[in-house]
Amino acid sequence: MMYSKNELQKRGDILTDVRINLREIIRDRGFRQAAIAGKAGMSPCKLSQVVNLERKLEANEMFALCNAMGITPVELSEYNPQVPV
Repeated sequence: MMYSKNELQKRGDILTDVRINLREIIRDRGFRQAAIAGKAGMSPCKLSQVVNLERKLEANEMFALCNAMGITPVELSEYNPQVPV
């Protein structure tokens, strides 16, 4: 079962789905999903499904997306919108 960020926070879960962080970084930094997808070697449709929690994010895709955005996987997993990456 997949939860939104608010649902995860309400449940008190320690781990946040990195796909939610991915979506927030793309939004907060003003990236275009199609551009990031292209740099990461994936289709815009596939990235859209990932950030909308409709599809799993494979490890190799995560590394490629981080590289495309200029961040590390740790920065992705620990992203906090109030703290600049």
